[in-house]
Amino acid sequence: MRTKDELFREAQRRIAARRQQAVMTAERMRAAAFAAHPELAAAEEARVQAGLALTLAAARGQDPAAAAQRLADAGRALTDAMQAAGYAPADLEPRFACPQCKDTGLANGNPCACVAQAARSLRREEINAASPLALCGFDTFDVTRYPAEPEPELGGSPRDYMAKVLQFCRRWAENFTPDSPNLLFMGGAGLGKTHLALAAADAVLDRGFDVLYTSSAALAAQMGREHFDREADDVWLQACQEADLLILDDLGTEHITALTISMLYELVNTRMLCHRPTVYTTNITDQGIFEARYTEKVASRMLGNCKIFKFFGQDQRLIRR
Repeated sequence: MRTKDELFREAQRRIAARRQQAVMTAERMRAAAFAAHPELAAAEEARVQAGLALTLAAARGQDPAAAAQRLADAGRALTDAMQAAGYAPADLEPRFACPQCKDTGLANGNPCACVAQAARSLRREEINAASPLALCGFDTFDVTRYPAEPEPELGGSPRDYMAKVLQFCRRWAENFTPDSPNLLFMGGAGLGKTHLALAAADAVLDRGFDVLYTSSAALAAQMGREHFDREADDVWLQACQEADLLILDDLGTEHITALTISMLYELVNTRMLCHRPTVYTTNITDQGIFEARYTEKVASRMLGNCKIFKFFGQDQRLIRR
């Protein structure tokens, strides 16, 4: 799991490698074309010499008009030679993926939009490695899998209720801002909590925000390793604290220790104070048990700052089987 800065640097490295690959491919194509058509090599050499002559004339303070005309003539001669050989001028030039910055990562002195796009792609790869992000979208959240029969606790059917939850989460993701409310999905296993959380993550990523996903068990284990390794930085904790949106999945599956509670408090409190929304999911449905597990100090910050949705129905994984 990488911090925003690490992700940005890796995106820049990928774009630089992409540019190098484009330049090398173009150089190989030019070399092959010049080998097959010696007249192209001669025309290119004439253009290079004309450019050097123009530079030399400017350095000596001479009138550059004649040298500039020679360079223009050499350029036209090269274009004519390429066309005669069956090439367009762009055929032997590097083909950059981003026309705006030509894969330099900079446009008008600022980071190009392609860097942010590359960073989002890297984050998607990271989330996909830990969860089925590619399979989870709002459009694939099938409310017909939920019972149509009334649920006494709801006063209606789980199907109608989950359709409303889906609609709310879609709007929440489409209008996501740092002031968006935290969400807490509570319910038994296989009721679509992670699916809906990842659908929100995908939509928020598409809008240009940095989104980070981790299971509670994986986060607790990693924070424990980082805490006891004096040479390691708390990279996971830092990454979770600074992400625009954090998906903290499966609360209740982590091994609880005093360290876990302390670091969870630091994470939840930091994100709350910095106005960085979090989506929590948990199989714990009793708020009393939730508070007993995480202590009043942590639980109050989670439960008191979340819009809570309880999921009803049968395990969707078993139904699909």
